[in-house]
Amino acid sequence: MDVTTVNDRHLYRATVVVRDPQAPTGRVEMPDRIVRFGPTGWLTVLHSPGDGDVVALYPITQVLEVSGLREVNAATLEHEALSQ
Repeated sequence: MDVTTVNDRHLYRATVVVRDPQAPTGRVEMPDRIVRFGPTGWLTVLHSPGDGDVVALYPITQVLEVSGLREVNAATLEHEALSQ
């Protein structure tokens, strides 16, 4: 996906890698997460879709990588939550 199409009002599915000094490698990879770019300077990450959703905000300075970015819509998320 071309980075110019990324919009802070849309939801995306992606693999996120963040800096974590507590991890042995200094980083943590979070595959197949729902993300949103925003609020400004932050990445919003949904950690457990459909199961007591946990939403976390990561400052952009802590985010090392966002890969496999693809847009999702609310209907897709509702369907996934119901099928779990």
